[in-house]
Amino acid sequence: MSVHAHEEAFTETALVSPGFTLADSLKRPELAEVQPHRSRESIMRRVLVVTDVIALTLAFAVIEIVGGFHGGDTRSILRDLALLAFGIPVWVALAHGHNLYHADSRRADYGWTDEVAPIIQMATLWSWIILLGISATGLRHVTIPKLALFWALTIAFLLLLRSAARAVARRQSWYVHTALVVGPAVQTAAVARRISRHPEYAINIVACVDTATEPTMDQATERMVGRMLGDVPMIRGDAELIELIDQLQIDRLIFTSAAEEMQDGNALGELSDRDIQIDLIPSWSDVVGRRLDYHELEGLPLLTLPRTVVKRSDQLRKRAFDVVASAAALVVLSPVFAACALMIKLDSRGPVLFRQRRVGRGDERFEVLKFRSMYVDAEARKSAVADMNFHGGGNENGMFKIKEDPRVTRVGRLLRRTSLDELPQLINVLKGDMSLVGPRPLIENEDRQVEGRYRRRLSSSPGLTGPWQIHGRSEIPFEEMINLDYLYVTNWTLWGDVKLMLRTVNAIVRGNGAY
Repeated sequence: MSVHAHEEAFTETALVSPGFTLADSLKRPELAEVQPHRSRESIMRRVLVVTDVIALTLAFAVIEIVGGFHGGDTRSILRDLALLAFGIPVWVALAHGHNLYHADSRRADYGWTDEVAPIIQMATLWSWIILLGISATGLRHVTIPKLALFWALTIAFLLLLRSAARAVARRQSWYVHTALVVGPAVQTAAVARRISRHPEYAINIVACVDTATEPTMDQATERMVGRMLGDVPMIRGDAELIELIDQLQIDRLIFTSAAEEMQDGNALGELSDRDIQIDLIPSWSDVVGRRLDYHELEGLPLLTLPRTVVKRSDQLRKRAFDVVASAAALVVLSPVFAACALMIKLDSRGPVLFRQRRVGRGDERFEVLKFRSMYVDAEARKSAVADMNFHGGGNENGMFKIKEDPRVTRVGRLLRRTSLDELPQLINVLKGDMSLVGPRPLIENEDRQVEGRYRRRLSSSPGLTGPWQIHGRSEIPFEEMINLDYLYVTNWTLWGDVKLMLRTVNAIVRGNGAY
């Protein structure tokens, strides 16, 4: 059962009472009723193995429909079946070796976009192993065109069926990880808020455990923590994690950077013996991101930071990719452009395109293009709706975002929900004002609020899509958005851009933060 449904009354008590202890939490019957469930890792591993076998079998069936691997007078379904029987164990072994049956348990955000490269690599290696194997044994003569078709079908079916299997699995109770977030109250609340924005992670935070020995928060900070927590309770006092783990059937522990256990190797070792997943958030995570190389020096683990300067050749590759992809997209999507323009004209008076001054690469200004989604007097009415800004900054601080903005037209709501209002920015990309992927293009008022190392975001052209768009868009506060942009710039790779573009499709379908 879901713990969250019963914890609203408990939340306020836990927050305002510094003496709230583990013993108090264990007295609550709804927490004691949390039911243990089967391991996500073991079940998901079996699901993915079965999914892979089905995908390979479907690819095999299509080949048989078009004439078999060899075709002609020498066609033999029995030999083709023998070929499939030989290939499936080889594939499963390769998939295990490439960690494709385990990543779902360790990574909450793992999805099909992360599998594109390894599955292509594996399918290529697998095809060559089969070709070499049957050539050596004389089991079957396979023509290269049929093998190439089987290779392409295998990749397509694997990506499609694995994505579908995850979509179904994430709706099952056994897939949900029950979690505790451990650390100072402000840090744990911030982590809880981020996780709550992503139900697709299937992480159910049962509680946050405040490890601060003495409460130091003022009333304003206390209220802020309460807003971030929502209905997640905060346990304060001398909490024994081992007892909490056993009582609440915890699958996952998340330690913030200031949690005492982060510095205690013995404590972490004891907790890891509980057969649960432990996630550690380092204090430098908002600065370094994922750009780390792990290696060892005589058994001493080292994390090395690669240089962050983007080479001139990489910049040219990124620009070439932008030009080719945006030009092709403008041609292919021209009917969509025409349909959007017609709907806007029929819905309300005013121009089809909306132009706004933004800050681009190197602090240069440019006019961003969007399909108009608001009434023509929207700017004049901005002050009247300033108190509706759910980021709380009015017109001056942070981003200006309203969930039910009365200035948005009927067609504009559709365009925003589907992100079609952003399509004219392909023209900005072709001109060189923007890139397909990059930091969010800020208006001048927002740009003035960006200081220090975060100004590094201006070393890259702003993007039609980027980390802000795929992680929740308008739901993400301004300070988190500029940090995502900073991490994008300092961790940039061309393949990373491709993955962000693929993940944008998922973000558009979900529609989170599209206001």
